[in-house]
Amino acid sequence: MKQKIATLSLILSVSASGVALAQSDNMDMKGMDMSGMEMHDKTAKSEAIGVVKQVDRNNGTVTLAHGPVKSLGWPAMTMSFAVEDKMLFDKLVPGRKVRFEFVKKADRYVVTNVE
Repeated sequence: MKQKIATLSLILSVSASGVALAQSDNMDMKGMDMSGMEMHDKTAKSEAIGVVKQVDRNNGTVTLAHGPVKSLGWPAMTMSFAVEDKMLFDKLVPGRKVRFEFVKKADRYVVTNVE
């Protein structure tokens, strides 16, 4: 009986790690606690390349599917960013690939430049 439980536990743990690896290429960060992903220098700009997925001018946000951000140790993921400069929305068109810069302000990440 103990051997069956140990075998089942091993199978479940290997299966769970496989699912986590399969999902690591494109994590959806909506609703996730980002507090453990602190920038080393809170005033430093980070940059990434991504594809605009959704634009919400009314709430001042954009959802980007971006590649890894080396300066923060982030993997590729899809997440929402605040956009304070409303002029940037002209460059944030759904489906468009963009290079963007962002900073952390308080508890959110804010896009500061789009190319």
